[in-house]
Amino acid sequence: MGSRMATWADSAREGARVCHAHGGDPLVRRAACALAAGLSAMLGRSVGVEAARGLDPNALLLAPERAARSGAGAGQGGGAPPAPAAGAAALAGESSLGSAAPGAALPSDGFALTRRGGALMLSAASARGALHAAWDLLERLGARFALGQAPEFPRSDAARLEAVEPYSVAPAFARRAFASDIMTWHYGDAARLQTHLEHDREFVAWMAWRGLNAFFYIRHAQDTRLVIHEAAPILAEGGIAVECGGHVLPLLMPRERLETSPKYFPIDEHGRRNPRGNLCASNPAALELVAKRALGYLREHPEMAALHVWGADVHRGAWCRCTGCAALSPQLQYMKVANEIAEAFGRELGAAAPPVTYLAYHDTLEPDPVLRPQANVWFEWAPRERCYAHAIDDPGCDVNPRYFDSLRRYVDLFDGRGQIFEYYADAILFGGVGFATPSVIVRDLRAYHRMGLRSVSCLTFGAFSALAYPVNLETFARAARSLDLDGDAMAERTAGLRHPRCAGAMGQAYRAVARASAMALRHGEVLRPPADAAGAPARRARLLGAAAAMREAVAAAETAMRPEVGAERDLWKYSAEALEGAALWLEARTFGAPERRAAGERAIAKIDGAIRHLRDIDPRLRGSWGVYDLERIREIWLGTLRRRLEA
Repeated sequence: MGSRMATWADSAREGARVCHAHGGDPLVRRAACALAAGLSAMLGRSVGVEAARGLDPNALLLAPERAARSGAGAGQGGGAPPAPAAGAAALAGESSLGSAAPGAALPSDGFALTRRGGALMLSAASARGALHAAWDLLERLGARFALGQAPEFPRSDAARLEAVEPYSVAPAFARRAFASDIMTWHYGDAARLQTHLEHDREFVAWMAWRGLNAFFYIRHAQDTRLVIHEAAPILAEGGIAVECGGHVLPLLMPRERLETSPKYFPIDEHGRRNPRGNLCASNPAALELVAKRALGYLREHPEMAALHVWGADVHRGAWCRCTGCAALSPQLQYMKVANEIAEAFGRELGAAAPPVTYLAYHDTLEPDPVLRPQANVWFEWAPRERCYAHAIDDPGCDVNPRYFDSLRRYVDLFDGRGQIFEYYADAILFGGVGFATPSVIVRDLRAYHRMGLRSVSCLTFGAFSALAYPVNLETFARAARSLDLDGDAMAERTAGLRHPRCAGAMGQAYRAVARASAMALRHGEVLRPPADAAGAPARRARLLGAAAAMREAVAAAETAMRPEVGAERDLWKYSAEALEGAALWLEARTFGAPERRAAGERAIAKIDGAIRHLRDIDPRLRGSWGVYDLERIREIWLGTLRRRLEA
């Protein structure tokens, strides 16, 4: 009589194993260990990890101990595993995806689960996909992965594994990235750097849990680093690709060359060479020098997945007005530079060269119809001043249709080679005020996907963004993988993840924050409201309504009576007062000169005083940006409001 096939009920008594290919990628081994550790905690039984021959390099086989025993090798001991007569290898061969290359039919980072012979086979298109598959399966079984918190593995039983149906996951976007200004690491101060690295460990782990795959360091002219080397092992453990660049064009043209080669530099509107600008795009020697230095970045950082070559970060541009450049728009000058660098990369690495990105932002947001990018140049569309109260494709919005039209034209000019750079967690744009726009994010990403775009990123400011925009981060991460997401439900879903002991109250709070966002996020920088007289009354009313909604969020958090919600409650107190101050500032602008100054100063004092609520929050939760950078930037905000009182 034949032996009975092992089932998951047997694993409750005997345990189980996660098998991976012998000698495979370290990420796959890490995926196997993560899956085994999570299942051990959930099942209350040991789940081992072993190497086996006959498995695809990017596959994981999860089987009851009895089923796996005969074919899995003692990979832990360092010896060669036995030939796959049965057990793991035999079960692998029964997979409906085929044993030779089960992940071959899957897209990049895609994965699938199949069942055969009582085992579960996770097949992936890449080693990183295997890591994502492991975390995804654990979440389907009930594990909880919240940003900034240790993963939770509630006890379960083997019956849940028995009930898992086959499925596959094909990420909606091939590139799913976050980005941050490298200066916010404060890498010149060892203690501040260490504080940020502590956050990085939590954030990158969460990125892997959510299936994100790239991180972009944004460099500015004052920076002395292109990447944070200390974070490299953290990113590698999460399978996160590294991207470099940012506002580096002024750095690619060394400023000291102004004395020896002044013609390399742009001429400004006053007819002078601008030492803080980009370069003269009509000077072949200047273009050659910039391309050569960009090649230096590539050689020093061969791990970079893309080089983002952006111009100076200024609103009016910093391009050249010499006789050779005067007839060229900023877009065409910029394109000459990007093409030169892309050609240099192609000569160096051929088809393996990383892409070069052209930033559609500020003075280049509108495309020039005669742009002719090289095949390795991608546009990066960054609509920072758009309206975030409405989706980008909402025809009823007064602002976004112009932006969406510019995106359509860029897609056509670049034959679809484009990336989206979004600002859903931009603490500067939002004035440090907490916001939540989950429905807008989901609709945005669906619109971008319909246009054929498969690359999205979101700007963050370290731990502060995790504190202030948890709903947005969670929504962006999930929607970048699957557009089958209910944005309207993400407030409650995020509350359940972050605050399971008071999910009802915090879901109500996040809903109130979302209502505030719909009223406040219609005019670019929140603490720099447009002062045009025609729109000021409605704008002031919306800001006051947003402040009232923030106070509803505070009240909901206080009903939770849990210490862990205190930081978000204090953030929302700051948010309410800052929004009220902005509304009072708009009102002050309607008064005559003597009263305007006094009322304006009272409004500014209200915004200034609101910072006390943020200072009450644990510095570890505020992060280096909230502790140091915000203090500096808010002085700029307040000074701008004072100057604009008289404008």
